[in-house]
Amino acid sequence: MKQRFLTALAITAVVLPSFLYGGWPFRIVVFFFILTSLYEMYAVKKDVWPLWLYFIMIALIILFAVLNLEKLYIAFILLMIALFVLTISFEWFTPLDLTYIFTMLILLTTALRSVFLTVSYGRIELVYLLVVTFLTDTGAYFAGYFFGKNKLNERISPKKTIEGSIGGWIVGAASGLIFAYFLVDRLPFTMMIVSSLMLPIISQIGDLAFSSIKRHYKIKDFGTIFPAHGGVLDRIDSLLFTLMAFYVLLMLWM
Repeated sequence: MKQRFLTALAITAVVLPSFLYGGWPFRIVVFFFILTSLYEMYAVKKDVWPLWLYFIMIALIILFAVLNLEKLYIAFILLMIALFVLTISFEWFTPLDLTYIFTMLILLTTALRSVFLTVSYGRIELVYLLVVTFLTDTGAYFAGYFFGKNKLNERISPKKTIEGSIGGWIVGAASGLIFAYFLVDRLPFTMMIVSSLMLPIISQIGDLAFSSIKRHYKIKDFGTIFPAHGGVLDRIDSLLFTLMAFYVLLMLWM
């Protein structure tokens, strides 16, 4: 637990100032997390997939991040066709690989676009997302540790409990509401209420979603870059989902 806490503290010490300061430090941190996540996604099958596939995915993520919504929809259609061409042309690229890459590219693209859309309203709103997401995870961990008895989904994540999930939702929602009330003034508070109640649930769905991927590929972690935390994807799996959900709220509400 001590190593886990120290690693989380070190990550916060790097990420939080860059998010508050903005500019190039912020962009460097964001693209580091996105590109490293992309590599960890690729590394699941790096013994089978050629390296050029990873560099193509980097180019696609950067392209998708700057396209308008109409052109992005067209790009996704073309991507799907191109991936089917890969399944037809190469034995090493299966229909399951197509589904995996298409889903992860959409997820990372939406998360990246959400980061920059959120920042257009203010950097403190992005910090709000970090607070809700990571305090949901922290609340779930301690609630499960002290009160957990009933398994949440033993097939996907044997250690998670219903009590931990409820505790995570309470801590995440409460911290989000308090943070939004005192610090978020550029977005409607009614939206922030909905967001604070919804995001802790989405956060836990993201955690379980990536746990299911790891279980399918029979890996413990996506990487080892963070001691006691695994890889970047292991650390931001929930955040990717809360970013997507917040993106939807912003698009609908604003």
